[in-house]
Amino acid sequence: MDMKRVKENDGTKQWKSIMSTDRISELPDAVALHILSFLPTIFVVRMSMVSKRWRHMWTLIHVLDFYDRRDLEYLRKPNNNRDRNKFFKLVTNCLKNPFQGTTITKFKLHVDFYGGHNRIDRWLRFPLQKGVKELDISVSPTTSIYSTLSHDLLCLTTLTALKLGGLHLKIDSPPTFLVSLPSLLVLEFVNVVTYDQTLNNLLLGCPCLEKLKLNCFGLQQPQVVSSSLKSLEFFQLGAVQTVKVEAKNLHSFVYYGYSGSCNINLTGCALIRNLKFTKAWLLTDHWFEQLVPQLSHLESLTLHDCYGVYVKITNQQLKEIYIKDSGWRFDLLEAIINTPNLVSFRYNGGSSLHKISINAPGLASFRYASKSISLISMNATNLLNVDIVLRGGLEKKTFDNKWYNSLIVFLSELNGTKKMTIFSGYEKAIIIPNELRATCPPPLPDVKHLMVTTVRLFRKLMIRKSMLWAAPSLETLSIV
Repeated sequence: MDMKRVKENDGTKQWKSIMSTDRISELPDAVALHILSFLPTIFVVRMSMVSKRWRHMWTLIHVLDFYDRRDLEYLRKPNNNRDRNKFFKLVTNCLKNPFQGTTITKFKLHVDFYGGHNRIDRWLRFPLQKGVKELDISVSPTTSIYSTLSHDLLCLTTLTALKLGGLHLKIDSPPTFLVSLPSLLVLEFVNVVTYDQTLNNLLLGCPCLEKLKLNCFGLQQPQVVSSSLKSLEFFQLGAVQTVKVEAKNLHSFVYYGYSGSCNINLTGCALIRNLKFTKAWLLTDHWFEQLVPQLSHLESLTLHDCYGVYVKITNQQLKEIYIKDSGWRFDLLEAIINTPNLVSFRYNGGSSLHKISINAPGLASFRYASKSISLISMNATNLLNVDIVLRGGLEKKTFDNKWYNSLIVFLSELNGTKKMTIFSGYEKAIIIPNELRATCPPPLPDVKHLMVTTVRLFRKLMIRKSMLWAAPSLETLSIV
């Protein structure tokens, strides 16, 4: 078989064998172009050097994708300036190509070290000329100075998706131009410097916007007003005081709070189905308790590292609740949940949640993962599956009668299930002493199927005896 060797000029200095009669060359042009559209542009350009057929093929692709960290390995080399300049030259030369007759649907440019604002401005003229539909620009400034986005891009009427990172965006007030993005469906800002009035003017020019992600510096009292918006992700950075959202068709709201407290007004979002708060200082008053019942379409609620002492969740339509504690200022001591249509409840945390009260007759799945055992009160007559994880640091714990009594009470509240899985980081934690077995009733008389797993299995017989006492009606018992 004929073989020829081609040396890659990407900094790896590795040789690879490439068959001179490869399968992809036999494909029709349309199929080959579709495959090439998923590759980084630098690789497609290199392929043009392999055969005559590929020489001009790269100029027909519909997607241009440049990313310096991926395309070159200059960051690992002592003399990285030369490789950096190679990347700059590659992008510049590619964008000089007229791409006549070719529609560029997506233009992606991610650069860490761009060497000045003028170069970025020149590169961004290309999507303006070609009427790009999806634009993804991310710049990592080497100083606190951010490159300013050209206002011309905010009038690119063909855009359906705009993702910006590391840029500065400001629209003067009163505006000197009108934003015109009539086709835009997705707008994402990551590490972008912008302002309240700029955001207002921007949203006014996006009448069809459905998905918005804001991870910005410079916002103080932003207002998100949009009748078409369906999904909003908001990252609190800097000195944000109040976030007001008026989006009557909003289905999903996700909030990440990393820099202190913030007032959130969602009164104009009655159709929210998915609500998620991460690292939010929201549970210190009655705001959250009053919000949830008002969301009559709410189906999924997630609280991840939310600061507060007490939370009460009351909602008629809620189907899923997930509470997670990863040790970040999480002081939630008690959770009271009154949700008749709840299907799934998950708790994943440390040892701070002391009490859980759940009134959910329709609950089917319950998962509890923690270093300790909470006092639980459960009304769930249709429980099908229970998953209990007792993990992390249990080997240092003193397993006394208090521990085992808490475990027995905890399990007894989950007796309604037919199937249960228990994982313990330490065998002793689930081997209930004989004296307690003699005085306490079995906590799981109705459970039919039980699986027990441990990190190290040395006392299988003792675990078996303990579980057969706890669940005397078992039909299947698996210990692994």
